[in-house]
Amino acid sequence: MVCAINPTVYNKVKDWASLYQTAIPFSHVIIDNFLDESLAEYLLRDFPDVFVMNRSHHYLFANKYELAIENTISTSFSEFYKEITSSRLQLFVSELVGEDLFVDAELCGCIHQGINGSFLDMHTDFNLHLLKNNWLHSLNIIIYLNKDWKEEFGGNLLLKSELKGITSNIIPQFNRCIIMQSDDTTYHGYSQLKLPKGLTRKSIFVPIYKEELSDNLPPRHLTNFATEQDSGFKFGFTKFYNSITKLKAQLEHQFIKKS
Repeated sequence: MVCAINPTVYNKVKDWASLYQTAIPFSHVIIDNFLDESLAEYLLRDFPDVFVMNRSHHYLFANKYELAIENTISTSFSEFYKEITSSRLQLFVSELVGEDLFVDAELCGCIHQGINGSFLDMHTDFNLHLLKNNWLHSLNIIIYLNKDWKEEFGGNLLLKSELKGITSNIIPQFNRCIIMQSDDTTYHGYSQLKLPKGLTRKSIFVPIYKEELSDNLPPRHLTNFATEQDSGFKFGFTKFYNSITKLKAQLEHQFIKKS
């Protein structure tokens, strides 16, 4: 069986683990040529048009489009799905981080697309699985599918820890993968895109989970945004917005448990 992920990636897991553990501003690793080259080309070819995707509901803080991977019907995305939910991938990410991790085979992630003018404010991600009580969101896999990306387009992935100190600035180039820690200190986002006609910023996002003891679980929340202090109304509104989405996450989960 052909491996959808470049076999060299799996073979170098100890090297990636060393880079992951020592990275700043928080644990992450950049892996180029992550996917089998032909699969990456097919995924780009089969990437859905932006107009069949859903716009992010975080309107003030994000302007981008999303679609669940399981709703993306093509042979290439089927191959990607099989690999990302495989025991091979599970073993790889577990060895990379040093603890038992896994992908949810039913809700395995999303594809994202940004058009000219799109942006994503700095934020941390949801911390618990929507349906599971004790699945802690611990890791992200992000794969980019952008050919000939230029610096002037913007859209570099920005990483900050607790919004202080060093910022990592990563170009979203074709077949580049970022595997990054996810918790309440791992802020990330990208600046507004300045794209020529017909070009979009394309990526695949896969959250990784671990089972956690109930006593160690944090209060449930969704995406937490952080806005620069000089941004006026948005800065003042951010804390209120995060509180509302946290309450929403907790109420939705209670409703799901009862239904």
